[in-house]
Amino acid sequence: MNASGLIVRDAIEGGFTVTARRTDTYRIHIGEQLTTQLPGLLGELVQQLGSPGLLLLVDTGAAEHHLGAVTAAATGTGLPFQVMAIPAGESSKSPARLREVIRFLAQHGAARRTLLLGVGGGMVCDLVTAAAALYMRGVPYALLPTTVLAQVDAAVGGKGGVDLGLAKNLLGAFHQPAAVFIDPALTRTLSARQVRNGLAEVIKVALITDPALFTVLEDGAGRLPTVEQLTAITASAIAAKLRLLAPDPYEQGDLRRLLNLGHCIGHPYESATGYRVLHGEAVAAGTAAAAQHAYLTGRTTRSALQRILDLLTAYQLPTVIPEMLRDAVWDQMATVRRIRGGPLHLVVPHQPGHCTITDDIDRPSFDKALSDLAARP
Repeated sequence: MNASGLIVRDAIEGGFTVTARRTDTYRIHIGEQLTTQLPGLLGELVQQLGSPGLLLLVDTGAAEHHLGAVTAAATGTGLPFQVMAIPAGESSKSPARLREVIRFLAQHGAARRTLLLGVGGGMVCDLVTAAAALYMRGVPYALLPTTVLAQVDAAVGGKGGVDLGLAKNLLGAFHQPAAVFIDPALTRTLSARQVRNGLAEVIKVALITDPALFTVLEDGAGRLPTVEQLTAITASAIAAKLRLLAPDPYEQGDLRRLLNLGHCIGHPYESATGYRVLHGEAVAAGTAAAAQHAYLTGRTTRSALQRILDLLTAYQLPTVIPEMLRDAVWDQMATVRRIRGGPLHLVVPHQPGHCTITDDIDRPSFDKALSDLAARP
C-alpha cells in the first residue's frame, strides 16, 4: 500500500518549490511451504488493492513445476485471470520482451488496479517490475520468486530493468511491489548449479554486513543447505540487504553503493560471456577479483583473502576470469564508467562484515589481480 503527498511553497521570485513524497508499505512473506498459504495471502492482497483481476507472468522453467499451484491460488481469489508464459533465461530481459508483456497487459484489459503476479527467477522479477512501472504509469504487482537468486536478491528492493545490447539493466525503473512471497521449498526443483548461483549473492551480502551469516555459510561449506537451513539463510540475507538499502532505496544520493560488491567486475564478465555464465557465478568471480585487489593494495590480510576464496571455492563458484575474456571485460567496465558518469567505485572486502569503496582500478592492477587468482593452486 502507499501514501503520497505534495507540498507546494511559493518561491520568493515567482514560481513554486514542490516537494513530492511517496511511501510504499508492503510485506515480504518468508516461510517453508508458504505456497500452501498462497490462496489466502493472494486473496487478502487483491481485496486490499481492490483488484478487478489478475495477470500471471510465469517463466517457462517455473511453469514446469509450479504453474498448477499458482493457478489454483489465482482461482481461489474468485477473480478472472490470464497467464503469460515467458521463455526462461537472460535473453528474455530485453526491450522486445518488455513490449510483449505490455502488449499482453493491454490485450487483456489490465486496469490501474489489476494485480500482476510475477513467478520465476530473477529475469521475471526484473521484467515484471519494469512492466508494472511503465504500464499506465504504474500498476500493482507481486512476486513469487522460485530460485535462490531471485529470493535473496532480485525480488527485494523494487528495482526492475531489461538489458540493452551488452549493457545490463540499462532500461528500467524503481517500483515497489505490493507483496513478495518467498518459499524456499520451491527451490527443491533447481539444479545444484542454480542453488550455488543464488548462494553467491548471499556470500556477497554476508561479506558486506553480516559476519555471522558468513560463518554460517562456512560451517555448511561443501554441501548444499537443506530447505530448513535455506529458509534461515534467505531471511538473514534479505534482512542484510534491506539494511543496506534503507538509507537510499531509490539511489538518489551517493552512487557509491556497497551492494555493488562483485558487480563492478561481475556484470561486465557476465555480459562478455553472452550470459553463458550465470549472474551469481559472475558476481563470485567479481568478488574474488575485488578481494585479490584488496590484498594487493594492503586493504586486507592474506588470511581474510583466503577465507573469501575458500568459501567461494567450497560452493563451487568461479574465482577466475579466463584470460581470453579480459579485454572484453575491461571494455565492458568502461561502459559502466560511462553510464555512471565517472569512476567505477569498486567495492573491496577487508574481512567478513566490512567492505569499503575505492574510486577505481587501473588496467595493470586489474590484470595483476586476475593473473594472481589464475595462478592459485
